[in-house]
Amino acid sequence: MATQSRWSIFRIFWNSFLLQAKDQVLQESFITTLLIQPAIFTLLSVGTYLFGRKPEFGLYAIAGTGLIGLWNNNVFTAGQIINRERRMGTLTLILATPTPLPFILLGKSFAIALISLITIGVTFVTGMIAFQLPLGIKDPLTFLIGLLLMVIALTCLGLVLGCLFVLSRNAGEFDTLANYPVYILSGLTFPLTLLPLWTRPLSAILPTTWGNIVLSQAAAQLGQSMLPSYLWLISLSLVYLGVAGLLYKRVEFLALRAGTLEQW
Repeated sequence: MATQSRWSIFRIFWNSFLLQAKDQVLQESFITTLLIQPAIFTLLSVGTYLFGRKPEFGLYAIAGTGLIGLWNNNVFTAGQIINRERRMGTLTLILATPTPLPFILLGKSFAIALISLITIGVTFVTGMIAFQLPLGIKDPLTFLIGLLLMVIALTCLGLVLGCLFVLSRNAGEFDTLANYPVYILSGLTFPLTLLPLWTRPLSAILPTTWGNIVLSQAAAQLGQSMLPSYLWLISLSLVYLGVAGLLYKRVEFLALRAGTLEQW
């Protein structure tokens, strides 16, 4: 019985993953957000450092730009998932099914985060072609482990955002509002050392901050231990899962009490 239950959960996760992956690839914004936008951001970011006579920050800028693409796609699509289900009239039906909403959102969020990895490749290739930067990753294993942990953390964060967006019709506005503060607080546009000290706790709770540290240092092989950053990413993933569980229980309670989701 337990084996059958675990298989059902995996099947729900897998079907949600496949459905979102197919939908993501077929969307009109796929080429823009995953191919064109990261290339433009790379040209601007790396060009700023190079023309400012700071060539040593070229690799740092490329890693940060790749994570900008990851974050942008994850937050934007997390909001669009809920908005689309709401417009199609299926959100209430999903909440009414025996399958908990978080299992469905988890599969969809993982698909978003995994497909968004394309932006990392686009930024590195753009930097190599446009600026002739030596972009060979010096420590591939550390880089891949950091990338995997980033995907997991962003998936869990997407689960939190998805639960929040169920009770809001303004997910699109939040997408726009959340982008640039995160770019700054994560050090994706310029080093964190330029920010005031009171912003450090805010930076510490963002997975993109630690992902940027891991990817930049692994690519340049600076010889520093990545274990603290790995542990931060794992801890953030667990915290996000816990928060998502609490939010879902609150969403379910409010929906059952109101008898509808139409008031949100």
